[in-house]
Amino acid sequence: MPSKTDKPAWWRACTAAHDRVTRAGFALAMAMLLVIVVSYCYEIVSRYAFDAPTLWASPLVSYSLVVLIFLAMPELSRGASHIAINVLIDAAPPALAQWMRASVRVVAAGACFLATWFCVDESLRQYASDIWTSPPFALPKWTVSMFIPYGMASSGLYFLRHLIDEPAAVLEVQT
Repeated sequence: MPSKTDKPAWWRACTAAHDRVTRAGFALAMAMLLVIVVSYCYEIVSRYAFDAPTLWASPLVSYSLVVLIFLAMPELSRGASHIAINVLIDAAPPALAQWMRASVRVVAAGACFLATWFCVDESLRQYASDIWTSPPFALPKWTVSMFIPYGMASSGLYFLRHLIDEPAAVLEVQT
């Protein structure tokens, strides 16, 4: 297998940019986690200590959770940190295990890209139809759902990158 230095300069530049965007997205996802924790804590204190529940905490947490999940997902795919059940792959002979890993990555990338297509279509439909989330903290629905195709597409790219760079990429990320 070729090493990372055997790749053309354009490939290295594109993958480095993809990794930077992914890390920035992951940092934003962690900020969304902080927003969720602070909002819920504020809601609990407000509701039970002051008998003054908020109208905004629950929707904010819901919207932030979508952003968190789909901004964090590419980082998990980049580091091969996603959930995987490898019983069959671990028990298989090395050549078969490599073929199985490659097959899983192809299927995973295909599933991610198919989901991206559906989600882009739905986000565009929400935009064109001017669909909003429910009050009292209403937003245009596409502003929340646009994070879903980003996460799916970026994860799909990482599955393809692992397929191309295997085994070096996964081993380098995990060490």
